[in-house]
Amino acid sequence: MSRHVLPAVVLALAAAGTLRAEKLPSEFKAAFERKFWVGRTYAVVMQPGVATTSIYGVKGDSTNAHYSVDVVDGNWRTSEGLLDFDQTAADFLDLGEVVELASMSYKDNRVDLRMVSVEAKKVTRGSGFGKSTKREPVATNFKFFFPVPKSQVMTAADAPLAIDYVETYLKAFPSESQARTYAAQLIAGGARPTSPAPARASAQAPAAPASTSKKEIKVGMTPLEVLDTLGRPQKELTFQNTTRWTYPDLTVIFENGKVKEVKF
Repeated sequence: MSRHVLPAVVLALAAAGTLRAEKLPSEFKAAFERKFWVGRTYAVVMQPGVATTSIYGVKGDSTNAHYSVDVVDGNWRTSEGLLDFDQTAADFLDLGEVVELASMSYKDNRVDLRMVSVEAKKVTRGSGFGKSTKREPVATNFKFFFPVPKSQVMTAADAPLAIDYVETYLKAFPSESQARTYAAQLIAGGARPTSPAPARASAQAPAAPASTSKKEIKVGMTPLEVLDTLGRPQKELTFQNTTRWTYPDLTVIFENGKVKEVKF
């Protein structure tokens, strides 16, 4: 996935207070929860390719399993915490997929959002004669590490910036119908998210011109950057952590959410 975040978000969050705080203060939480709250928030997936797994777990004997990912500086990676076990991806989240906020928690300058799919995905278990495939709800626990030192205090004034940071992955809505409407527009190309700019870019540096040539698709680009250049592919095929997008005169191959190869 993208290793970049909007510079304005990073710089603004980094400008938060400098008093020491072990946890996010209540004023920040109250402001943040006007947008994200369990039972009243649906979200549209803005970054395709994030791993997910069945809520029933690898063996099918659970009810609240999930795949945990850390979002650090705009890049996601599989979590490796003590409680992050059975990290076996059953599938990957799609651009425009609608998910519901099932639980949330705070830790230092971080928020964890456990998102459960609205539409079930195909989950395969076993092998040989014991192999079975059926549709099951899937869940991903996003651990958003805000780009500020733990020693800094984030206030209510910082909540909008934190929400913008989260919404590079999960655009929030107060109802499923609103989320579905936006998702349909996004998939149709009418609600395109802004491609993240390099985190190290200077605030005064001019924005790079949008790429228009198919030959400018390069290794390391994100799916959103490819979409902005080529539009939606004619065909999409995903297997494990590899995705293949087919266009009339070229094929783009992603691995772990980034371009690995372009075939003309």
